[in-house]
Amino acid sequence: MGIAEQACRAEMARLIGSMPFRAPAAVTLTMKKRYGGRSADDIVASENFRHFRNRLEHSLLGSATKRYGKHLLMIVVLETSADHRLHFHCIIDRPYYCSFDRFEVVLREEWAKTDFGYRQIDVQDQPDEGWTDYLLKRRQKRSLFDSIDWTNCQLIVE
Repeated sequence: MGIAEQACRAEMARLIGSMPFRAPAAVTLTMKKRYGGRSADDIVASENFRHFRNRLEHSLLGSATKRYGKHLLMIVVLETSADHRLHFHCIIDRPYYCSFDRFEVVLREEWAKTDFGYRQIDVQDQPDEGWTDYLLKRRQKRSLFDSIDWTNCQLIVE
């Protein structure tokens, strides 16, 4: 790992550590390789995650998402597994009024409703710094900076 990449990793870890998560969940969402004649790639993955994020926020926040611009705080990282299956590792902040069990059920339901949502999902409550290290690992990424899905990250609480 080069000096620039180490600096980028350290800065990303600092950014994630400074985010005001109240009830974070460590989430891994796996994608289907193909759906309806389309193959999954980085662009399709980002579009599919955006659809999931919109559904999830509507289910958990209701009309406040559109009406007041409310969003769930989240960091989203895209990786490719050894068998070339795309998957996301995320930190998603659960609303304070939503139990972890309900959050997990809603998350699984909404991911399954996306075109590329695959059944392999893992959700853990209150991850530690080890999850941040795992998000920022070098393995299974072309580059750390490019693997972060900036379009779907929500870094500011509104």
